[in-house]
Amino acid sequence: MKSLLAKFTVIKKNEEFQKIFEKGHSIYGRYLVVYFLHNSFEIHRFGFCVGRKIGNAVKRNHIKRLLREAVSATIIPGFESQDILLVARSAAKTASLTNIIFEITHILGKVQKSRIKDPKISAIEMEGSH
Repeated sequence: MKSLLAKFTVIKKNEEFQKIFEKGHSIYGRYLVVYFLHNSFEIHRFGFCVGRKIGNAVKRNHIKRLLREAVSATIIPGFESQDILLVARSAAKTASLTNIIFEITHILGKVQKSRIKDPKISAIEMEGSH
């Protein structure tokens, strides 16, 4: 098992966020919507998005800190390099760190399974890596 802690960077550029929104796939959870897209780098890249509807700047930054901490604590075996965008839903305002870690682990497990089962996702990812 590999920890994602040493193997991810943060996505900050708007055009990279837009590319993931447009070309990526999404999985919905109770607290998060996760968009994912294969990248050509050999590292995981994570983006964190918390909209204004969630709350004021203090609350949004608190949720972003929770998301970063949860990603650092997540362990996923055999996970290939992906751009992963975590978008907080309004239920994230009341979520604990444990709940968010559980949901991220669960959703990233679904991402791994969907890559194996759906040849379209693998084909799209291969096009993007050239």
